[in-house]
Amino acid sequence: MGREMQAGWFLLGLAILGGALVAGQGAINGRMAAAVGHPIQAAVISFSVGLVALAFLSLATGAGLPQPARALAAPWWAWVGGLLGAYLVATAAFAVSKIGASAWVAGVIAGQLVAALLYDHFGAFGLPKREIDLTRLGGVVFLGLGIRMMRR
Repeated sequence: MGREMQAGWFLLGLAILGGALVAGQGAINGRMAAAVGHPIQAAVISFSVGLVALAFLSLATGAGLPQPARALAAPWWAWVGGLLGAYLVATAAFAVSKIGASAWVAGVIAGQLVAALLYDHFGAFGLPKREIDLTRLGGVVFLGLGIRMMRR
């Protein structure tokens, strides 16, 4: 197996691990929300812990902290990532206890998949264009059926 293929499998493994961790994140943040009284307060705590962890990791790996001038040179939409994460963390802290982790994650994955198809198709955010085809649309349909099954 070539080096590029191995790197691809490694990155896919990281994505799968990330998905497994996200599956627990809603329940964990929901428990914090119950403890502190509000899902947004739980999200503030979650992001604060994450900020400290990332700053430590950035310094420990020698990457250093971000340079403000370089960050300000990014396009405006590059700044929205934190808002997207905040939305996901805050809504998960509220919703998972109501609909369950599996239904929540299935819904998140469905939204991610549909959006990713469109991002790829139109080359959004500088991505290379990848046409939507029947196979990819079939995957979305099957995922939708899976969500329906999870909710029953």
